[in-house]
Amino acid sequence: MKRDKNNPVHDFKGIGFSKMGHFKEVRSKIKELEKLNVKLARRGNRLEAIFHSMSDGVTMLDRNLTIVFANHVQKNMFPDVSLIGQKCYRAFYRKNKICKNCPSLKTIETLETQRGEIMLKTGEFSGRYLEWTTSPINDRFGQVEEIILLMRDITERKEYEFRLMQADRMAAIGFLAAGIAHELNNPLTSIAGFSEGLLKRLAKMKGLLPPQHSATFSDYLNIVNDEAYRCKSIIQNLQDFSNSSADEYDTIRVDRILNASASLFRQHARDNEIEIVVRNDLARGFNQIIGIESQLKHVFLSLFKNAFKAMKNGGTLTVWAKNEGNSIEIQIADTRDSTSGDELLDLYEQSCLGKPIGEASRLDLSICLNIIQHHQGEIQVLHNQPRGVTFVLRFAADLP
Repeated sequence: MKRDKNNPVHDFKGIGFSKMGHFKEVRSKIKELEKLNVKLARRGNRLEAIFHSMSDGVTMLDRNLTIVFANHVQKNMFPDVSLIGQKCYRAFYRKNKICKNCPSLKTIETLETQRGEIMLKTGEFSGRYLEWTTSPINDRFGQVEEIILLMRDITERKEYEFRLMQADRMAAIGFLAAGIAHELNNPLTSIAGFSEGLLKRLAKMKGLLPPQHSATFSDYLNIVNDEAYRCKSIIQNLQDFSNSSADEYDTIRVDRILNASASLFRQHARDNEIEIVVRNDLARGFNQIIGIESQLKHVFLSLFKNAFKAMKNGGTLTVWAKNEGNSIEIQIADTRDSTSGDELLDLYEQSCLGKPIGEASRLDLSICLNIIQHHQGEIQVLHNQPRGVTFVLRFAADLP
């Protein structure tokens, strides 16, 4: 049979074999890809399991600061928010714009790791100090594709540092108080003794001096005697404050600490035209809490000092202790001229990772906040009208 040049005969058999070979090759490639996908899925699951097993909070952000992954620890730090898909500043700080000095943006800009510390105010870890790190994940072109944000709980370390700082401070105060007490008690004893002796002699001289002179001398000597004993009482209070109690929880009388704290500021108050009003409405037997005395002394002294610094032109410091149910409420109110931009209010509005505390007064207030929270208490800052600020502290009373 001759082939017609105009009607060529196709080799369907050869074409079929060629398609079969191509199909087998495609199937082989698909199986290889499936194996690779399984391996990648296993590796992904393993990495995710590693992240979830870490004791640190792990968050991954994209270049737009959107959270694309968060491990269980990180989610527990912010249990009220669905982190995935949220902007970090909105999820962590309830803000509608990027934080000032954002460390993640610095990481994208510099390709470098950023580090810092922050104290959380909400969630499971409220009142705890966290150390954070932002690290870049680079693409094949060397640009930052994602950021890893790590958070580690360093509260125990901070508490240890605080105890060391407080121990050093109290040791220095104790050394100074002991020297002052030794130097002043002797002359004060002499002044008190001689004034009492003169009062007794004056009583025996009754009728020998004109009545008006006798009354004047008696008044003056009584004032000298009373002031000498008042000075001795102040020195005793200073010594009591300098004696650092053991770092163990014990039963503490709140009104006694408040009165002693106020007495240390009374002369300073007179010099600065500040009136101190202490009002104690605590019921007998309901005026005690469980706490560490040295730490609570630090809280009250710091809040008094903050109020005195703010009332540059004089004013009134009112301290009111009262019972509210099974709690003890302490109000420390001042009459400072202005509260706008005050650092003590910024303390409760920290809005950025790594925002520096800066001033020593803010650091002192942050320590106070930490102490109060570790005593299972709470603190609130209120604006007074027309001026001033009130600190409201609440502690559970140690009921009999």
